Amino acid sequence: MLTQEVSPVNNPLLFLQLAFSSTFFAGLFQASLGFLRLGFIIDFLSKATLIGFMAGAAIIVSLQQLKSLLGITHFTKKMGLVPVLSSVFHNINEWSWQTILMGFCFLVFLLLTRHVSIRNPKLFWVSAGAPLLSVILSTILVFAFKAENHGISVLQEGLNPPSWNMLHFHGSNLGLVV
Repeated sequence: MLTQEVSPVNNPLLFLQLAFSSTFFAGLFQASLGFLRLGFIIDFLSKATLIGFMAGAAIIVSLQQLKSLLGITHFTKKMGLVPVLSSVFHNINEWSWQTILMGFCFLVFLLLTRHVSIRNPKLFWVSAGAPLLSVILSTILVFAFKAENHGISVLQEGLNPPSWNMLHFHGSNLGLVV
């Protein structure tokens, strides 16, 4: 909807402000539904609709993670299935086997811990702590093996700057944001 009103290419700052503002209003709306105990409204949606929506969102998120999993630096900004897969296979020369190996090892680790927790519910804490343990272990491995010299990207240090100043509550696009 935003791209129909504001072009992210011609006016990237306004587009980003509107995206932040609409996300803010969506969160505010969702929090108010929870505060007012109106979660039962979701029961009026069919199970097929909910499953389809969640599966679609999971596919989009998973496809966008391929960039990091494969170590690709030049990746499409589009969200569709065809452009993402096209970008993945057109950039095979950028794939980093070190990044793929490390990513799949930790993915298998996370799936194994989930399997352990499902088989033995008393060990629920194993899968709950696995993501944190993965981050700690991967940080130690990257530091110990100097993996940034072997194709594994390193996150920049520090926190992201606060983005509250990107909220846009005025102008002709306020109705679109809300």
